[in-house]
Amino acid sequence: MSSSNPEHYLDSDDLSLLFEVLTVAGFYGTTATADPAGRLAAARFLMTALESGIDTSATLAAALVERADASNGEHQTPAQLKAEAIDRWDDEGGAVSDVVAKPAA
Repeated sequence: MSSSNPEHYLDSDDLSLLFEVLTVAGFYGTTATADPAGRLAAARFLMTALESGIDTSATLAAALVERADASNGEHQTPAQLKAEAIDRWDDEGGAVSDVVAKPAA
């Protein structure tokens, strides 16, 4: 995997890991709505993280979340934006309750 060696090149395992993390974060896939500039910025961020020694999908995903938190939401992933919208919708009463009121007999 990647190392902190500045002459290290990303290999196919690194690229697969990047694609996996970006897909889970909502930047790729059939329902992805990310703008290309945001996807590119996230990919560059993750490449830098890989080069600095962060080399698991969990730690890379956590780094993306931390990046969004540090930027006051400016760099949120599409998955974070979707989860936030669903939470807001649920808080406003948009979700259907599991308990259905039975009509009085």
